[in-house]
Amino acid sequence: MAKIFEIKASLIGLKFEVSRTFRVNSTIDLQILHEVFQALFAWENFHLHFYQTSKGDDIKKEDQVKLCDVLSKGNNITYVYDYGDSWTIDISLLKEFDYPNTGQYPLCVAGVRKAPPEDSGGVTGYEMALEMMSNKKKEFTLISEWYGDNYDPDYFNLEDVNKALAQLRG
Repeated sequence: MAKIFEIKASLIGLKFEVSRTFRVNSTIDLQILHEVFQALFAWENFHLHFYQTSKGDDIKKEDQVKLCDVLSKGNNITYVYDYGDSWTIDISLLKEFDYPNTGQYPLCVAGVRKAPPEDSGGVTGYEMALEMMSNKKKEFTLISEWYGDNYDPDYFNLEDVNKALAQLRG
């Protein structure tokens, strides 16, 4: 019987937390989960990705692998997006619920900070850009153009994320 998984997805390697807590049907395949991550982190699906088990083994044929077959409490998996930037997300199961008759999934229930923009240079590039933007004495035109003049890395909007996730509901 299908369950609802409540999952925490945390970007690894940053000096500060960037995470999302969300709920999905436990029987979705990992290819659909990839689409969920794109919506959760406001990425644009421009790059390749892969999953690994907690032992570091690549998970093959993700369109044939159900989430419930590879994720359990204490047995995390990893999602890596964009081989150049190598955004690495630790995926941990927080809770399991019986599948309710009501509710729309996937659903984000919490988040911490804005996700790094697409093609922002990985952990090092992103943190350097944030440091440069925080230097109010100097203007970095290229970074301002890329990130926008009002970029706020602390901003998180649950409603916006759930609007993006609603596009995936079939």
